[in-house]
Amino acid sequence: MITVGQITKPQGVRGEVKVRPMTNDPSRFYVLKAVYIDNVAYKLSAVRVSGGDVYLKLAGIDDRNAAETLRNKLLQIDRAAAVALDDGEFFIDDVVGATLVSKSADGCQSIGTVKSVQSFGAADVFTVATERGEMTFAFIKALNAEYDEDKRELTVDGDRLREVAVYED
Repeated sequence: MITVGQITKPQGVRGEVKVRPMTNDPSRFYVLKAVYIDNVAYKLSAVRVSGGDVYLKLAGIDDRNAAETLRNKLLQIDRAAAVALDDGEFFIDDVVGATLVSKSADGCQSIGTVKSVQSFGAADVFTVATERGEMTFAFIKALNAEYDEDKRELTVDGDRLREVAVYED
């Protein structure tokens, strides 16, 4: 399963929900037939995209009270329903649990394990378990990230990582 969004709140009184997409192209929701919430399949009755938000009408969710029970729930899809990725792209779900590797002129160094990724809009924020404790960083293009699916390693520019990384005290 691949996480594609999170329900933020009910929208209106007929069971529609507002979704924060976890994809770089919210229009991908138009081609979905169903989503899973807590391993329960819901057919999509309607989809609309406005700005960066997605609004869904799920079959069987017919009023605001029913929609309210889905607040903050994650939307997932079968991997088979996912779009094909271009070179250099990866699914967030795939990097959780991967090793973060820092690459610099001195070579490569294992930093830790990716614990989670949160999508805030401007940039995803990665949380990594390290020997020093938790580290977070904004996932920006300047990191020149490369993901090796076979090794389960996410390699980033070490100099840039030092500029954006924040360690927990």
